[in-house]
Amino acid sequence: MSRAKIVDLSYTISSDMVVFPGMQRPVFRWVYRVNSEGANLTQMTMMAHTGTHVDAPKHFFDGVPCIDEVSLQRLYGRARMFRVSQEPAGQEIALDDLLSAGFDLEEGSIFVLSTGVERYAETPEYNRRFPLPSPDLLRWLVEKKIAAYMTDAPAIDPVDTPDSANHHLILGAGIPIVENLCNLAMVPEDRYFLIFALPLKLGGREGAPCRAVAFPEAESL
Repeated sequence: MSRAKIVDLSYTISSDMVVFPGMQRPVFRWVYRVNSEGANLTQMTMMAHTGTHVDAPKHFFDGVPCIDEVSLQRLYGRARMFRVSQEPAGQEIALDDLLSAGFDLEEGSIFVLSTGVERYAETPEYNRRFPLPSPDLLRWLVEKKIAAYMTDAPAIDPVDTPDSANHHLILGAGIPIVENLCNLAMVPEDRYFLIFALPLKLGGREGAPCRAVAFPEAESL
């Protein structure tokens, strides 16, 4: 039986990876080694928003779902991607950019924004050049009742944002955000595909790393 093509959309987590400004890099420490204790066992310390990860509404609000309470139904299913054609330079992506390109989205599906910033991964430019969604685009997505917002960018607000308005808009609508996707060049932009981004089940936390994958040749479960 042949298996469906699968694309890994997750960055490898390592101790020397580029992280978002102000965040700490992961730390890995051998607790056991085969040559002395007979097995290899690692202790790791890292922030919940390391690498490819999911933001729960709890990230900016209290009294709302934590990462272990976000329905997994929101984080897998039919998705449609919009790919920014211009060189990533911190520009704003407006709703008209999508509509003028003939982009549309089924209500309740997953929206994926490919900004192209992945080409700068593991360089300082990765956290400087990523395009940002405009408020009118985000309001349109909320009206579409999207299940989740996913992107290759490290954030949906500027690095130096004073208020994280975009996060408040999306998370305030109960929509989880997935950031730091990779390999989106291997995902179709002209049709729907399947995507999965399932986070670690961290009790009471505001976010968690996830393993995100896409099935580019499948449009439904």
